[in-house]
Amino acid sequence: MACCPTEKEYGYEHSRFEKDVDENFHCSICYNVLKEPRMCRNNEHVFCLACIGEHLKVNSQTCPECNEHLSVDTLRRPRLVNNYLSKLKITCDYATRGCTNFTCVADLDIHVASCGFAPVLCSNKNCGMVINKNEKVDHETEVCEYRKVKCHDCGQIQEDIKTLKGGLLELDEKVEAMQEMGKIVNEKVEAVKDSNAEVIKEIKDVKENLSKVSKDVEEVKVMMRQKLDMLELPSLTEGMFNTPMEDILIAGGGGDDSGACDSAEIFSWEMNGWYKMSPMNEEHDGASSFIDNDQLFVVGGRHTETIETLDLNELPLTWMEFPGELPYAGNGHHTFIYQQRFIHIGGYNYDEEKKSNAISELHLASPCTLKELCQMPQPRDCHGAEAFEDKVLVFGGKDDDGVLDSVLEFDPKRNACKELPSLPHPLKEMATVRWRDQVVLLGGRDKDNKVVNDVFMYECKTGKITALPSMLEKRFDCCAVITGNNMIVVMGGENYDHRYLISVECFKMGGSTWKYLPSMNERRRRAVSEILPPTRKYVHV
Repeated sequence: MACCPTEKEYGYEHSRFEKDVDENFHCSICYNVLKEPRMCRNNEHVFCLACIGEHLKVNSQTCPECNEHLSVDTLRRPRLVNNYLSKLKITCDYATRGCTNFTCVADLDIHVASCGFAPVLCSNKNCGMVINKNEKVDHETEVCEYRKVKCHDCGQIQEDIKTLKGGLLELDEKVEAMQEMGKIVNEKVEAVKDSNAEVIKEIKDVKENLSKVSKDVEEVKVMMRQKLDMLELPSLTEGMFNTPMEDILIAGGGGDDSGACDSAEIFSWEMNGWYKMSPMNEEHDGASSFIDNDQLFVVGGRHTETIETLDLNELPLTWMEFPGELPYAGNGHHTFIYQQRFIHIGGYNYDEEKKSNAISELHLASPCTLKELCQMPQPRDCHGAEAFEDKVLVFGGKDDDGVLDSVLEFDPKRNACKELPSLPHPLKEMATVRWRDQVVLLGGRDKDNKVVNDVFMYECKTGKITALPSMLEKRFDCCAVITGNNMIVVMGGENYDHRYLISVECFKMGGSTWKYLPSMNERRRRAVSEILPPTRKYVHV
C-alpha cells in the first residue's frame, strides 16, 4: 500500500479551490489535488511529488498503479498537467486566519511568503502571543500589555525646559540691573529734594514705574517657574530623553568609483553611528523601494531588471533574489503601495533607451509584468513622488526637453491624472518625504543644472508653498526619510563639483536649523532608504 507523507507536504485540499477540480487531477495516494505533480514513465500515472517520493522510499520501487519499476530519478514532469494546475485559483494557506485572497497556484508561494495573515510571535518580553503579521506592529506598540511605552515629546520638552531656564536667568539679570538703577535714583533724590520739587516729582514717577516693572517681572518669573515645574515631572528621566528612534537603512546607489554599488548600511540612533550589513546580490543604482508586510523590496536600477527582498523579521538581515524580474532595465522611477497594489511611475527604460510616461501596476507574480494604468502628459524620470491619502503626487523631474515644474495627482481608483499648481521653479533629482498633509522637497537641481540646498513644503490639497530652513550642503540625487518623531534625515547625493557625498544631516520639523549626523561608511548617490520597524533591534555591537 502506498504511504502518504505528512499533512503539510501532501496535495492541496479540494475545498480550497475556487471551482471544482476534475478527479483526473487528484493524487491516487493522498486523494487531494496534485501538488508538484510527477508521473511514471510508461503509463503516465500522476502523483504529488511528496507522496510518490515517500512511497518509493518506504515501499517497493514500483508505481502504485501499474507496478512498473520506478525511482525518483525516472519520474517525469507532466507539462500539460502542470500548466493546467498552475492557473487554478486557490485560497491562501492562512485562510483560516482571515486571508480572503484567491491566487493562482503558480503564485501561491509568493503570496504566502508576504501574506499579512501569517502567524508571528509578539517580540515583547514575557508576551509570546501568536498574532497575524499585519497586526504585529499595532499589537506590539499599542495593544500588548508588555509593550514598551515611548515618550515622543521628551526631546521637545527638554528644549522647552532649556529655554525657560535661560529666560529665568535673563530676567534675574534684568531685575538686578533695575535694583541698581533704583539705588542711583534714591541718591539723586536726596541730592536735589531741597532745591527742585519738580525734579523730585519726576524722579518719584520713575521710581514708581521701576517698582511696577519689577513687580511685573516677578509675576512673569513665578509663572515661568510654575510652567517649568510642570514640565520637570519626576517620570521624565534623563534616560527617556535619549529614547532611540527608528533605525534607517540605506542601500545601493552610485559608489566612490562613479559606478553602482551593492553595499548597504544601517544608522542606529542608539549607537549614534552607521553599521555595515550584508551586501545585496546585485548593484542597484537609481532603484525604487517599498516595504510590504515587513518585506523590503528594492526594484530595478541602472542596467538591471532584478528585484531583491529583505525579510525584516529574520535576523541577521540577508538579501534574497526575488524570483521575478522587471520587463526591462530602468532607473529614476518610483514604486508605491496602494491598497495591496504596487504602483510604478515613470523612469528611464534602458531597453528602449527612452523615458517612460506610464503609470503602471506592477504584478510581482513570476514573470513580473507592468500593466499600464494611464499616461502622464510628459515622459519623466528623476522626479519626486509621495502617496497622500488615496492619491499619489508626482513632482517635477525631467522630460526630453528639460526640467519640469509640473505637479501631477494620480487617482488609483479612476486610473487618471490631473495637474495641480506647479512648483515655484523647475526641479529634478530632489529627495521628498511626506509630513502630515505636506510633501517636503529637499535639494535637487534647477533648469540651469544649478545644485540647490533649498527646502520647501508643498501643501497637497492647495499647492501652497512654505519655505523651510536650507540644508547645510547643496546636494542632488540624495535620499531622505522622516522618523516617527518628525525628524527628517537626508543622506548622500552629489554636489556642484560632482563629488559623491558621504555626509548626513537632519532637521526636526518645527525647528530652525539643520544639524550633521555621523557620516556614512560609503559615499553614495541615487540610493534607496527606508525607515525600519521600531519593534526590532537591527544593530548589535
